[in-house]
Amino acid sequence: MSLFPKKNLFCLFDSVVPSRYILKFRKFVFFEPFMGNDIANRGRLSHYGCDRRKEFAKNLRKIRKETELLLEDIEAYHIYMAVKKTQKVPGDIAEVGVYKGGSAKIICSAKGDKTLHLFDTFEGLPKVDDIDMVWPFYEGKFAASYDSVRNYLKEDSNVHFYKGIFPETAGPIEDKRFSLVNLDVDCYESTKSCLEFFYSRMNPGGIIISHDYITAPGVKKAFDDFFEEKTEPVLETAGSQCLVVKV
Repeated sequence: MSLFPKKNLFCLFDSVVPSRYILKFRKFVFFEPFMGNDIANRGRLSHYGCDRRKEFAKNLRKIRKETELLLEDIEAYHIYMAVKKTQKVPGDIAEVGVYKGGSAKIICSAKGDKTLHLFDTFEGLPKVDDIDMVWPFYEGKFAASYDSVRNYLKEDSNVHFYKGIFPETAGPIEDKRFSLVNLDVDCYESTKSCLEFFYSRMNPGGIIISHDYITAPGVKKAFDDFFEEKTEPVLETAGSQCLVVKV
């Protein structure tokens, strides 16, 4: 199927069953073979009596009430712990693919005084190639209000916003070093551009974490190709994420 009929098909399906409802009602529905086996239990975070996890789960419920967050609980916890554990690594934090600010809020809850740089078009996915054309990804998907996101995060300190296509908007951070980068850009070219920009700017021990490594073929290909000849392994995590620790 060519790119444009696929895009039209995905847009039509998404207009009938918006992707946000898939997460909202994941406890009650089955999507085999569309999204894999029963997802009723997928993504839950077991606390095993750990007070830190209990507190995180409480805060995560609050964030979900405040804004739309397209992450499983365990994926959100991966981001939270990556931020916590890289506090000892020098450098700023960056996120490319902010959407409505939910993951940025998680980062802010753990970053302390570190500076957070947030990049997004705020107009949805800018370019979707054939490798990326899997539901629910299509050009313009995941648009969000720039002003609403800024307002949502206005109480968090040391947060900077950059509107536009990355890395065209990366000028202000060209000379920065990073301890953590969170990617949620969904597509091959966008992921590749992010890796090319941030890899050399990561301090040793810094983490690059990405959403959709399992579910988006373009994201997986970008990571696998980029790190094929590099020392660092790409670690597939629970949920759909991957992460790389800079050596």
